[in-house]
Amino acid sequence: MKHIFLYIILFVFLFSETYAQEKSNETLNQLVRASIEYAPKIKEQQQMVLMGDFRTKIQESALKPQISTEIGVTRFDPVAKAQFGTSSIQFQPNMNYNANIGGNYVIYDWGKQFVNIEKSKLETELAKTGVEGLKTVYAYQVANLFYGIIYAQKAIEVQKEQLKLVDENSKIISNRLKQGDALDYDQVSVQVRYKNAESRLTDLQTQLERQYIYLSSLIGKDAHSLIPAGTDFNVGTADLSVEGALNQAQTNNYDLKTLKDRDLIAASDVKIAQMSALPNLAANAQVGVKNGYVPRINGEQPNFTDDFKLNSVVGVKLTIPVYTGHRGAYQTEVAKLNREMLKYSVDVTNQALKRDLEAAQNDYNSAKNKLDLSERNVFQAQYALKLANTRYQNGVLTNVEIEATQTALKDAQFSQLQYQYQMALAKLEMNRLSGVKFW
Repeated sequence: MKHIFLYIILFVFLFSETYAQEKSNETLNQLVRASIEYAPKIKEQQQMVLMGDFRTKIQESALKPQISTEIGVTRFDPVAKAQFGTSSIQFQPNMNYNANIGGNYVIYDWGKQFVNIEKSKLETELAKTGVEGLKTVYAYQVANLFYGIIYAQKAIEVQKEQLKLVDENSKIISNRLKQGDALDYDQVSVQVRYKNAESRLTDLQTQLERQYIYLSSLIGKDAHSLIPAGTDFNVGTADLSVEGALNQAQTNNYDLKTLKDRDLIAASDVKIAQMSALPNLAANAQVGVKNGYVPRINGEQPNFTDDFKLNSVVGVKLTIPVYTGHRGAYQTEVAKLNREMLKYSVDVTNQALKRDLEAAQNDYNSAKNKLDLSERNVFQAQYALKLANTRYQNGVLTNVEIEATQTALKDAQFSQLQYQYQMALAKLEMNRLSGVKFW
């Protein structure tokens, strides 16, 4: 029966811990989603994606016939005339009218336009990667503020407890002073200590308010009521080793994703430059109506049906670049060098990622080891204060000694809180660098 009771207590404890973590994670996820929905910078980048879609359509339109119509009138003065005795012949009218519709169509360009279309699509994908990268930036900014607010809330509670202890000491000293068992120095000392604790509390409240201001600006609404007091440092992502995080970063880190997208675009630039010397086969056709087919004899105007005739033009043209001053070769070399530079950029990014991951892992391990020590320190400081309070109330301990015991407890609690906060930030940083999407 006793074992069953212990199992029930353990189950309730684990369930409450899990529930608290899920609640904390859901609060953070809601804040992240709110910031992503509100962020003007993300909306700006999304317009780049839409622009990319239309740029692709512009490139695709080059594969279709280009049709246009033209209507015009032109006057020539003077015009050529021939004199035959008393008669004159004018071979071209002064007023020339023309109306036609025509089209051009690229029959074959050896795949050049398809490469341009593919490049445009890749640029759109780069813009989409930029959108997702911005979402990640906002998500982790919100997460850092979220845990900063939790830290400030808990630090304020610790400081309030300290104020409460100092206030209790002040009451004891006041009673002793009336009885002649304490000095004015003791009372002044505890008053100064209380004011210092109040100042520290004000600093923490100011820090908390600043975090709320930044968070509110990210989500576009007041955030004061969105993070309940008592929320814990539960980073809802899996622990990662440096090697595991670096492997995961190869596919999820948006700096690397951006470089990979840019490399694909650079590869398209190389193809486009290499194809610049290829020929281009195009057809054109035109049909319309114009005048001037019948000469003017002695200035007489011909009948409309005689003077205006349907006309048409049909042709095929093959354009072959012969010499462009080696421009295509130079453009190809530039494109290849740009792609080679991107490979080095990937190496630089991986180097920085490995360094930052190792630093974050070191910070996490250091804070975790210190946290284990601080938990024992807090327990010991609480026990020491309990003993000291009893001795102090019995007049065995001096004011200076009780203050030292209270300060030791406060320092131990603040250290414990700081290590928890540092662990959360280090874990968050490792997940950010590896590209983990936690929301």
